[in-house]
Amino acid sequence: MAAFAQLAAVGRGINTCVYVIAICTICESTEQRIGIEFCLEMGKTATETYQLLQQAYGEDAMGRTQMFDWFRRFEECRNSVESDPRSGRPSTSRNEEMIAKVRTILRNNRRLIVREIADGCGISVGS
Repeated sequence: MAAFAQLAAVGRGINTCVYVIAICTICESTEQRIGIEFCLEMGKTATETYQLLQQAYGEDAMGRTQMFDWFRRFEECRNSVESDPRSGRPSTSRNEEMIAKVRTILRNNRRLIVREIADGCGISVGS
């Protein structure tokens, strides 16, 4: 996981504001969305925001179109950085019960391979 850590100075008349973003414990796409929202609040343009994301994440930065889409959403007063719910069948393997089951299996034997853990829980490897 790449960390979004960017130091920038923003001139405001005779005062200069220095800000630091350091978010390391959340998923990368959410992290980048928070960075986009922050840049918008700091008065950055979409192009400047895209350049900052490229600087901070390099190859791991979200694509230009996706970044501009999120920037537009935040401009239109979107408050959430989470993805919108998707239609389709809900995941049955990503719930608290299944997570606890996997953790229990791993605590008992940390040398198991993914296939053995999936078989023990009754889920597919891709889950």
